[in-house]
Amino acid sequence: MKTNYIKFNFLTALLLSACLLTACGSDGKQTNGQNDPSASSEADQTADQSVKDDVISYLPLEEGDVSPDFTATLTNGTEFTLSDQQGKVVLLNFWATWCGPCVREMPAFEKLYAEYGEDVAILAVNCMESVDIVKAFQEENEYTFPIACDEEGDIIMKYPSQGIPYTLVIDGEGVIQKIYVGAADADTQYQEYKEAIEAVSEGK
Repeated sequence: MKTNYIKFNFLTALLLSACLLTACGSDGKQTNGQNDPSASSEADQTADQSVKDDVISYLPLEEGDVSPDFTATLTNGTEFTLSDQQGKVVLLNFWATWCGPCVREMPAFEKLYAEYGEDVAILAVNCMESVDIVKAFQEENEYTFPIACDEEGDIIMKYPSQGIPYTLVIDGEGVIQKIYVGAADADTQYQEYKEAIEAVSEGK
């Protein structure tokens, strides 16, 4: 299955990153137990660079990075493309129904969505659960803010993190301004996200 393939690639990348740290000297060149950099063939060096590039692609994003573009299918069947939100502040959240802190902060997104409407692009991306589970959760809680299903993990792999909930505030140019890992209660998160949205909107 593609899901297992994605998980395998991610874990492999982490293992390879550890291998690179032990196989490379402080200058980043592979030593192979020798001090002579010419000992590595051109093919080996090309392979090493390819591995390093793969590892870098799985490193967590940082504030100031450009947010990776993606298109997600919402629970109502429409699509959300990040690059189409140019000019708007985007509040992007990654979550799951089995994640307690994720569920507890959800009312904050509903309140922000009611307050800002289409002026702020709010999207909660569910992490690799079935559409049926996500729809049932949304309907049970009567949430109206946009929720997307990332069943195969394609979007998650572009936004690696140490855990969920994982929330980013992105400015109108697509640059990540704030990153949150974890969450408290809905009231606390509402205030934090609102302050961040206002600050980004005002260019602070």
